[in-house]
Amino acid sequence: MQIEDKGTVEPSKMYFAMTNEFAKKALYYVINSGRFYCNTNYQIRRETLDSFLFIYVKEGKLAIQYDGRSFVVQSNSFVFLDCHQPHMYRAIENRTVFDWFHFSGNASKAYFELLYAKNGCVYKLYEQHILLNLMERIIKMTEEDNVEEHLASIYIQQILYELNQYSNPSDQQMEHKIKQAIAYMEDAFQKDIKLEDIASYVYLSPYYFSRVFKKSMDSSPIQYLINYRVNHAKKLLHHTDLSIEEIAAECGFNSASHFITTFKKNVDMSPKQFRAIFF
Repeated sequence: MQIEDKGTVEPSKMYFAMTNEFAKKALYYVINSGRFYCNTNYQIRRETLDSFLFIYVKEGKLAIQYDGRSFVVQSNSFVFLDCHQPHMYRAIENRTVFDWFHFSGNASKAYFELLYAKNGCVYKLYEQHILLNLMERIIKMTEEDNVEEHLASIYIQQILYELNQYSNPSDQQMEHKIKQAIAYMEDAFQKDIKLEDIASYVYLSPYYFSRVFKKSMDSSPIQYLINYRVNHAKKLLHHTDLSIEEIAAECGFNSASHFITTFKKNVDMSPKQFRAIFF
């Protein structure tokens, strides 16, 4: 089926699936699916829709707003949304390509809540993941108007299983995410970044990210960021003639008074006293 939604371009396609009553009662089932090629005019904003949504971004980027949070979805990333809640997604690159399908089923909401609490709604894939193959199989079924409902239900269950496995990463994968988070903080420490920004950067929920970061680093992410800012301030105090106000701004503090209070709390002396010490 050709698409006329604003922002979609050729060769975008959408397909619909017919579902019997047994599938609606007992299985996960596909509602519709497609592959969209979009420019930056593409945007979907809904208050509610009676379905859940999987998206795989093949090229470009999507911006997503859900549950009061904002996400930027890079290429080779997977998205899981509960469309019963208000949500928005839009293309933010002029060539953005993504596969998608809406589905439902009795356990869909419970699975979404389990996974969202662990990981949020975006999953960055690091290789050719089995999720891509499962998505393609389901879209092909709907394209050919030949949805084997029990098999489609198995594929959806397997996608949910794989997302749950992703949400329980190995020690090596988690170490990589923590290194990414640290690099992000050290690169952006001069900006007004929050826990939600850091967690979103590594595609984890703030709660889960805080827990694993503290376990690994023996410090909360925000305390790590504060320590990095204070350490940078120490260097500026001793190696430059910048004023306290200038150093506060240079180190990401929103005011000189906030900087002085934070510095004193962490160093047991004021910035002025620290600057007077001869090393």
